[in-house]
Amino acid sequence: MTSDMAALFVGLVFLAVFMASQILVLPTMGTSRADSRKLKQRLEGVMQAHGESETSIIKAKYLKRLGPIERILERLPGMPRLKTLLDQAGKQHMAYRFALISLFCSTGIAFIVWLYFHNLIFTMGAFIFVAIVPIVWLKKLKTKRLDKFEEQLPEALQMMSRALRTGYPFSECMKIVSTEMSEPISQEFGMTYEEINYGRDVEVAFALMIERVPSLSLIAMSTAIIIQRETGGNLSEVLLKISDVLNGRFKLQRRIKTLSADGMFSARILLLLPLALFGLLNLLNPGYFKPVFESPDRMTYVYIFLGLELVAAYWIRNIINIDA
Repeated sequence: MTSDMAALFVGLVFLAVFMASQILVLPTMGTSRADSRKLKQRLEGVMQAHGESETSIIKAKYLKRLGPIERILERLPGMPRLKTLLDQAGKQHMAYRFALISLFCSTGIAFIVWLYFHNLIFTMGAFIFVAIVPIVWLKKLKTKRLDKFEEQLPEALQMMSRALRTGYPFSECMKIVSTEMSEPISQEFGMTYEEINYGRDVEVAFALMIERVPSLSLIAMSTAIIIQRETGGNLSEVLLKISDVLNGRFKLQRRIKTLSADGMFSARILLLLPLALFGLLNLLNPGYFKPVFESPDRMTYVYIFLGLELVAAYWIRNIINIDA
């Protein structure tokens, strides 16, 4: 195997492992793409009904603290969405700075690849790959933070229920959660408490909270609270019942993860098996793949291999993924 093909083989191994780690993920308690669209429509409907802007008061204060140039950069196309992703991942960074650092790293890696391979496709692939990695990392942090929020929510509802029984008003119950519990739920409840204190309607404040934390469990909680405030009833009992339901859902989700773990392990082995056989055959018989290496269509074979790996990963994921 030539040095160029060896480098290509190492790159393929890395890319296959990366695809397996991103596509073959265990189901989480987050929302699907369809649910995310419904959440967005719900937010827009609540804002239009109350005639208010979708911009959080806290986010508006953040923009006012920036300089004029930074404010313009933060409002460039794509920056508000990136800032939302950073907030959901728990990272208090400016969106334009994160984008500039990612662009600088992508350009540097692409330049190194060009110097080594002198191949435009490899260079563009390296640039796109390095540019995508930070976004994937942020989405991983977002998923982890959302799972932690989902895990904390039943305990927070129980705490609010106990506080309501002792005579605290609803807004003070949210403040208690923000001071007594750890992040991320303390931060989100604290921001919602501040929104309500600044004069936001409770329904709007919860809609903005759902935008920051796209969670179906949070929708169930906010809907029950809003209905109770309009119709009356024992809010403490309602919160306890919601807490019991969410606890049951969380236990079911953990059970599904346990049952899916064996399938995930088998899927990763199946995806990496072709590369392992390729490397082993090259060690045992170096001339076995010589016709492939010397073929003018060798890059076509690489692209076909990557395409089949990607299709197999999605196929296996749809088989073992269970929506709970």
